[in-house]
Parts: sequence; C-alpha cells; structure tokens
Amino acid sequence: MSLKKLLTLVVAFVFMAGTAFAATTYDIAVGDPEDSEQGVAAKAFKDYVEKATNGDVQFKLFFNGQLGDESEAFKNVQRGSIPFAVGGIANLVPFDKRLGILNLPYLFENLDEVVVGTNGKPAELLQSFALKAGFRVLCWTYTDFRYISNSKHPIKKLDDMKDLKFRVPQSPVLIEAYKAFGGSPVPISWAETFTALQQGVVDGQCYGYIGFKTMKFDEAKQKYLSEVHYTYQLQPLVVSERVFKKMTPELQKIIVDGGIFAQETVLNFEKAEAQKAKDELIAKGLIVDQLEDEAAWKEAALQKAWPNIADQVGGEATINEYLKAMGKPEWHPGK
Repeated sequence: MSLKKLLTLVVAFVFMAGTAFAATTYDIAVGDPEDSEQGVAAKAFKDYVEKATNGDVQFKLFFNGQLGDESEAFKNVQRGSIPFAVGGIANLVPFDKRLGILNLPYLFENLDEVVVGTNGKPAELLQSFALKAGFRVLCWTYTDFRYISNSKHPIKKLDDMKDLKFRVPQSPVLIEAYKAFGGSPVPISWAETFTALQQGVVDGQCYGYIGFKTMKFDEAKQKYLSEVHYTYQLQPLVVSERVFKKMTPELQKIIVDGGIFAQETVLNFEKAEAQKAKDELIAKGLIVDQLEDEAAWKEAALQKAWPNIADQVGGEATINEYLKAMGKPEWHPGK
C-alpha cells in the first residue's frame, strides 16, 4: 500500500473515531432463521456498524419473518416504516421487474460467476434498478444454487419432473422455468412453505443445503434432492432509501462499508458450511442425486423459458445490458 493511501486511511480512521453519532436503534427484518445465511449476513452487518459507531447506532434483529413475510417486509422498507430487511430476490422483483434478471434460469454457471454478477459494474446496474424502487442494496447474501427436492422419487433427468408440484416464490421467471422443465409450479409464500410440504399441498421445493437444513425440510417429507444448477439464490440486505437519505454522510459510509463486510462474511460462510450441511442431511437420510442430462435442462431454459419471460425482466435490451456488464455474450431469441 502506498504512503498516500495509508495516510488517507489513517486520517479517515481518526475522523471516524472522533465522530459522535446520535443514539439510534434500527430494526432489521430477516426472513430466515438466525443460523441461516441471512442470519449470518444480518449479524455481520450489525456487528460492523455497532463497532464502527462505538455503539451509538444499534440494531434489533427479527428472524423467521417476525415482522411479516419477506414481501410484506420489503413493502414496509420501501415505505420507510421498517428501515432494513433481508429477503429473497424474488420478493424484491415486484418493486422493479428488472431485478428478475437474477432469477433467469442458467444465468450463472458457477459461484465464481455469481460473485462477478454481484460486484463491480453488474452490481452498479442492479443498484440502479433497486434505487428506482426506493431500496439501496447493501449486501448480496449468497445462499447456494436452488437445488430441487421432493417427496416422491429421485429426479435424475428432465422427464422425472412430470406430474410433480413444486412450491415457487411469486416469481413469473421461476414459474416459467418450472413449466419449461415439465413440472407444475405453485406460488406459495415462504412463511407457508413448510406447512404446504408437510400437508402434501406441493411435492417439492428448491433451496440450498444450509437453508434446507435450517428450515428442517427433511421433516416436511423432503426425501430426495437433485443438484440442479438452474438458479442461484441471492438474498439482498436492503435499507430504505428514505431512511438512508436522512443519515449523516459519515453514517452512510459506515452503513455501506458494513454491507460490504457482511457480503464478504456470508460468502466465506457459504463456502465453508454448505458441504457440512449436505453431509449432515445425507447422514439423516436425505438422498442426493446428480442430473444425467443437465445440458437438456439448460437448453429448455434458454429456448423455452427465456423468450417467454424476457419482457417480464425488462426486455432483451436489459438482459443484454447485464450480460455485457458481466462480460458474457449477448442473448437473442431464436439464436
């Protein structure tokens, strides 16, 4: 590090250390349990900001949708009645459909691409969409690919999806994806998912290993899981832009830096803990399968789902703007 950069950091630290912040307590609505990736992100953010403000700014965390389901929590964040919330991206899409780009099936090939797509220019583009809707994304919570589980039988190929009903969020993109795969999507709120699985309203759902474990889906008849890499579950930690604008510039910087810290923390947590969760679930009886024909799934997504949902995520131009920001080839229907 250059002497100039070091001096700048020292000056900034001294300035912050001598800055007093008005005593304030903010609520953070968290959709998932405390030991989930959402919980890790929220706690990392809380710890960073409270330490950086010498405890002047405090946070109360409300897990398991205590402040309402994720859709309701995001509505209240938009209004400013709840300052912060963490939830699945599908529940933020209704406020700006362009954020639905992140749900496009087979948009990301692997975790490295997900990280690229949530930092730098891609993140700036997504932030512009969120700000239009009244939110500021502080952290992208990484929660693994949405692997498909069900109570009936193993899914090893595309034909195995037939006659199965799957819980999906209120996401037109994911609904079209499941139709392209031959399954029957049923929109159900996250808060009602466990009961719907347990009572047989639907046969299956989709989530990563840590989320599957923390939600105890193995106790809701979910016996079979297939590692389908069709979509990566991103869950933004957002602050109401109305609330953010009322903060001092000094606190705004700390809030933004806290989000960066939380995103790095949850990424490391995901990398370290997902395999452990998988091993524990297998030991308890979960049957995990790999696809024999994932290329066919990807082809179905690009040829059937993408053309049907392009307009619902801002159109071909918006999709290609994001792909360009990621350094990926453009997409054109029929090609």
